[in-house]
Amino acid sequence: MLLADSRGGATMVVTDAGRPIDVTAAPGWYDAGEPGRLRWWDGVQWTAHETAAPVAQAAPVAQAAPVARTAPAGPTDAVPAPTDPALPPMGWYPVADGPVRWWDGARWSGMRIKDGRPGIDWATSEQPGAAFAFALVFFALGLVQLLLGLVASSVSFAGIPMMLLAGLWFAIALQSFAVRRIPAPSATAFSGDPALHPLPGEVEGTPGGTVAPAGWYPIAPATSRWWSGLRWSQYIGTPFGVRPTFHGAKSYRLLLVTGRIVLAIGVVGLIAGIVMISLGASGADDSILAPVGVFTVIGGVLVAGAGILFLAMSPRQKRILMPPENQPA
Repeated sequence: MLLADSRGGATMVVTDAGRPIDVTAAPGWYDAGEPGRLRWWDGVQWTAHETAAPVAQAAPVAQAAPVARTAPAGPTDAVPAPTDPALPPMGWYPVADGPVRWWDGARWSGMRIKDGRPGIDWATSEQPGAAFAFALVFFALGLVQLLLGLVASSVSFAGIPMMLLAGLWFAIALQSFAVRRIPAPSATAFSGDPALHPLPGEVEGTPGGTVAPAGWYPIAPATSRWWSGLRWSQYIGTPFGVRPTFHGAKSYRLLLVTGRIVLAIGVVGLIAGIVMISLGASGADDSILAPVGVFTVIGGVLVAGAGILFLAMSPRQKRILMPPENQPA
């Protein structure tokens, strides 16, 4: 039976055999101390995820069972475990006819190494279905505005920004779905580049002293970052899995620029809608400018709200995307 004892924010895990624990063991399914059962080791600590042990793998798995040393850990729900023990552990893996990509132990992500530099796809989403839903909403709003403009006395182009946003979200959804459909990795994980280290679970420095021990430390709600014992890594634990953040500084700047542009587009649409409503109200009774103006105002408010949301989220996104300047408290 596996026993867990928590004291002072640290976790010590032992087995019936009382073997010493190797914290450097790779994430994977290991003998949980119960016949016929495996438990998920996330590279740092045992999790609550268990599965049935394949009969053929029971013996070798038992030989590699890790045991965790004391180390403060971040939220355990920030690093979900895969449900299939046959899948390879997290890491950077080569993809056929594509760049080396980050595999989180369950699925591919939008993080990749291109031209020797780790980064992120130009368009990616952790929830492709949500991206597709956003695309449909913006497409519907833009289509209504364009149709109302076509039957007005003068053609209105107020729906064009909405259609552009719809196209962007469609592209994000398609790219994300395409990455998810890539077959699981079958080659050896790529880890030779020193710039990719420290990897999640990798411990550096000498334990003890005034330096915080290695572990996952919370940096935002439901988000933690791996501290190697010497420096912050570029890997965070999220509800979607472990994700690299080498693209952090660039993405943060892009977030600020995008928020300001979207907010400006929304304000312009709002002003244009108000002008149309005013002209329609003062014109002929059958003028369609007023209905067009109403939809333009609605679209402007939605777009401006999205821009404000982008800017409001920027402080939290900065904490997530960029490693802290100081060591964990």
